Formats: sequence, structure tokens, C-alpha cells
Amino acid sequence: MSPNEFLIRPLHTTDTEKLHKIITHPVVTEMLLKMPSMEFSETAEWVEKQTPGHHRLIIEKEGEVIGYGTLTHEQNPRRLHAGNLSVVIHPDYWRQEAGTAVTNALLNIADNWLDLKRIQAATFTHNTAAINLFKKVGFASEGTRRMVSFGAGKWQDDHVMVRLRHTDALQPRTSPPPPRPSQTEVENTAVSIRPPLAQDIEGLHRLLTHPAVGRTTFQIPSTELSRIKERIEPRQPSLHRLVALVADEVVGNIVLWQNSSPRQSHIGHLGMMVDPAYWGMRIGSQLMDAILDIADNWLNLKRVELEVNTDNPAAVHLYQKFGFAIEGTKQFHMFGDGRWADSHFMGRIKE
Repeated sequence: MSPNEFLIRPLHTTDTEKLHKIITHPVVTEMLLKMPSMEFSETAEWVEKQTPGHHRLIIEKEGEVIGYGTLTHEQNPRRLHAGNLSVVIHPDYWRQEAGTAVTNALLNIADNWLDLKRIQAATFTHNTAAINLFKKVGFASEGTRRMVSFGAGKWQDDHVMVRLRHTDALQPRTSPPPPRPSQTEVENTAVSIRPPLAQDIEGLHRLLTHPAVGRTTFQIPSTELSRIKERIEPRQPSLHRLVALVADEVVGNIVLWQNSSPRQSHIGHLGMMVDPAYWGMRIGSQLMDAILDIADNWLNLKRVELEVNTDNPAAVHLYQKFGFAIEGTKQFHMFGDGRWADSHFMGRIKE
């Protein structure tokens, strides 16, 4: 079928009813991480709420809405070169090049209007049609995430796929890490682990804006104190945070966010940072012990996942010690400290 037989246009609120019928089709529901009980009001809310960096296109055939595609431009300052793409086509129109048509339209926006270098897509490992579609337009697999969803009575894995563009012109992806700061000797008994308090905000701000911490995380040295306050107050129910203190000074921070999607509520996303002056002092191990106790014995999470720069071998080794395995590597994942960084995505499965 010729792409000219399709009409591709921006989404409009009048599309809500037709989109809801597509999204609640049993086959589509499974592929979209949705629930069979999804109500019309949920679709209407999604249609009416366009968030920054969110580009949505409708595809029609003979006046009938048959699917849509989304391109989400990353808003993190260090990831403005990247976006995430997804495509949904009603099963009655599979194998008619509709998916290819809307994907190419989104890639035109990514390439010629946003100048994105990295486009990511995720698809279940059993969705061979989507995998073949993405491969056809230049995507390649970066790895496989295990137990990323539960639906239709079974656990499901997904492939993380990427399309890179003009990356050969970018700076080298690796550079020597900064010299390790002089370290302070700390006895394990001198370290206390507890949830953060309002009085910790300045200490957290100092930690998050440390250049060496920024290099190994998504942080940026210009983050203002007010932004840290926004993260601490008020606490979100799905967010579990702990700080490590030595002599009442914040020297480490760890966060576990439980996924709010009903089909992914078994997943926790983990992030950690430690003051470089205390690297190698088991601060990270103590934080990991404490947060994984919450994950295992209080939340009963089946999967905990994280991302870590490939040029941070000490952190990779620490996570492996706690049962995390490298599931894949995201190329040109972020920019910071004057270099492009790749990131491993790692997962820990609780049997």
C-alpha cells in the first residue's frame, strides 16, 4: 500500500472516541501496558493534556482513524539530543504499511525539526511485527529488560531499541574521570541511614551539585536550592528516600521509586549518589542494603532497575555485588562534563 493512501496529521480532541476504541482493543491493550478496565475518561485526559516535548500524530485511512504515534523529546538539559518513539495501529490495519508511514512522519520531526541524535523505542520481545518495523527504519537492539510487565497472565520482557543519527560527528564518548578527591576515614558505626528531613536540604544540594556526582548521574551543577526543596516536599507515596550521614553531614542519598502503572507495580527504579570524599568507604553498600530491604521485605518488588554510566566501573561492580545484571547499554545516553556517556541499564530479579 502506498503511503499516499494515508493521511497523517496532528492529534485533535475530536479524536478521543476513536482513539479509545483502538487503545481498548484487547491486542492493543496488552501491547500498550494498559488495563482491560481502562475508562474513556483516562483516554480523554491523555488527549487533552499535551506535555512539553510531546509530539502526537494521527493516521487516517479513507477518513477513519486507524492509529497514532508519539515522539517524546527528552526535557532533561543533558538529554535534549534524545527522544522516545511509540506507534499504535489498530490490528485490522496491520501489515498495510500504516506503522511505517506514521513512524517515518515522526522521524521527520525528530531529524529535520528537532535535530535529535538518539531515538529510543521499546517493544515486547514477542511483538515481532513492531521489532521488524523499527529495524526497517534503522533501529537496532541495545538490550532486553526482563520482567518489565505483567499482562494476559504472564510476565513479559521488552527490547530496548535505538536509532542513532550523525553520532560520528560527536565528541568521543569517553574521557578520563576526574582525580578522586582525598578521602576521609570512616568507621561503619559512624554512618547513620535514615529518611531525609527538612534540615538535610542544604546537604543534599551540596551533594547533588558536586561536579563528580553530576558526572555519574543526571544532575547538573547549576541546580538551585529551590529545586531540591521541590524534590523533598511534599513526599510522593511511591517514592522511598534515604540519606547517609556522618557527623550529621549528608554524605549519600538513595531513591527507590515504585512504578505506579498497575502492570508494572512490581518494578522499582533506583538511583544513588555518594559524596566523592567518601567513595570506597562502604557508604554505597550500606545505602543499598537499606533500600533493598524496603524493596524486598516491605514492597515485595520483583524487579529493581537502574542506569549507570559505563565509565563508572566502581558503581557497576557495586550493583553487581547486590545481584544486578547488565541487560544492555544505551549509546550516547547523556552529555556531561564535556563528554558523551553511554549507560548500562541493569536489572535485579527477585525470584
